[in-house]
Amino acid sequence: MIQTLVQAIEGTAINNWVLSTSWLWPLMEILHFVGLTLLLGALLIVDLRLAGFLRQMNISTTHRLLPWAIVGFSINLVTGVLFFLGDPGRYAVNIGFQMKMVLILVAGLNAMWFFIKLKPMMSSWDPYGDTPAVAKVIAYLSLGIWFGVLLLGRLIPYIGTG
Repeated sequence: MIQTLVQAIEGTAINNWVLSTSWLWPLMEILHFVGLTLLLGALLIVDLRLAGFLRQMNISTTHRLLPWAIVGFSINLVTGVLFFLGDPGRYAVNIGFQMKMVLILVAGLNAMWFFIKLKPMMSSWDPYGDTPAVAKVIAYLSLGIWFGVLLLGRLIPYIGTG
């Protein structure tokens, strides 16, 4: 199945464009780093506050950073798809890439849990107080998952097919 996917992508116009444009891959690397910085920078503040730290900051104010996290994620989604389409044979079989994708899916589920479970009740919290246990769980999961995504992303060039 993976080989079929790789064969379907190789030789396509977008695959050829990514591989034949000398400046594109370095530009995508830069944009991917910028996206990661926006995503993780915003989530670090939000998650630390949600975990009960940084109490001098109003918890709802920290959530104004979430649009920046979404912008960063969107940049990384576009550049990540282009990386995959540019070199599907390397990424599709790489265990680090596969684990990274699983963690991103888990991060999405954790974010959904946040928006369904916590977001509706946040207005009743003390803006500068401690947070409930479920908020701490969601925050620590988010921090751990995104640290794993960052680590696995860096390891992709160095680990093989598992």
